[in-house]
Amino acid sequence: MTTEVRPQAASGDVSFCRPRRLDAARNYDALVLAAREEFEANGTDASLKAVARRAGVGIATLYRHFPTRTSLLAAVYADDVADTVDDLCQGVSTPDARAGHAAPGAWEVLDTWLRRFARTVAGEAALREVFSNEAPGLSPCREALADAFAGLLAQAGTALPSRCGLTADEFLSAVVSVSVSPFLSRPQRELALSVLLDGLRYCAEPTRPGTGDGGPAT
Repeated sequence: MTTEVRPQAASGDVSFCRPRRLDAARNYDALVLAAREEFEANGTDASLKAVARRAGVGIATLYRHFPTRTSLLAAVYADDVADTVDDLCQGVSTPDARAGHAAPGAWEVLDTWLRRFARTVAGEAALREVFSNEAPGLSPCREALADAFAGLLAQAGTALPSRCGLTADEFLSAVVSVSVSPFLSRPQRELALSVLLDGLRYCAEPTRPGTGDGGPAT
């Protein structure tokens, strides 16, 4: 799958709207640079007041450009996140499941991809912002990941259970929640992910002819 995941400015998404006025553009650039340095030094939960101080502006100026922490994170890490998402999406093909041929080992490929996705999300705070509703500018990345996941399901000749109304995006959001839950230890996160994958494997609906039992195609 080759998908353009470079974030684009969404309506009302100030995090990707660099001001045209020279002084405002200078403040914007200074804030993005300062935020990257502050986040690298103290993590993405670093004080926004510290970011403003490092940029040499007041906190009101920061909030004028970036009303939320997520909008600032999106501006700082947009290209990094796009590269990560592009890497995750590389090599995911979407064959025509209606042709009646599931790719050999497709469920193992799907399992491996989802576990890789979970590890990446757990290790990269910026990637988690893709699944925040406060970062519409990152929606191309979110859509690309959902498309990649749907492609892997198609490769296995299956689809998410329509009776549950579950979308690919919602399933990945659940994986994100499990992967970063502060209430679970790492082994518990792995177990919860395995439960999600087992549920997916045995509840997914076949899309190929001759598989009417409600389980995955074999």
